[in-house]
Amino acid sequence: SSAASDVYKRQVVEHDEGDADKVNVGATVKIKDIEFGDEMEYKIVGSTEVDCLNNKISNESPVGAALIGAAKGDIIEIETPNGEMIKYEVMSVSR
Repeated sequence: SSAASDVYKRQVVEHDEGDADKVNVGATVKIKDIEFGDEMEYKIVGSTEVDCLNNKISNESPVGAALIGAAKGDIIEIETPNGEMIKYEVMSVSR
């Protein structure tokens, strides 16, 4: 077997179901803008699967990176390019 498939198998074996309620790559996350009340739903994907039209954002994007490890009820802050801080509440995390 190739080295790449060995790495993939190892990652799958080590996947911890105990973190199923936390945001990670592959999770679908619903967040709410605390100031304006707008709700958005994103699927967190690897950088090669990004599809803005279908709300698939990278785990390396500012929003995606801030969401990694968050759980329902957590508040995350994201800095916009102009320096403003936007707060979002994590409403749900699903797979």
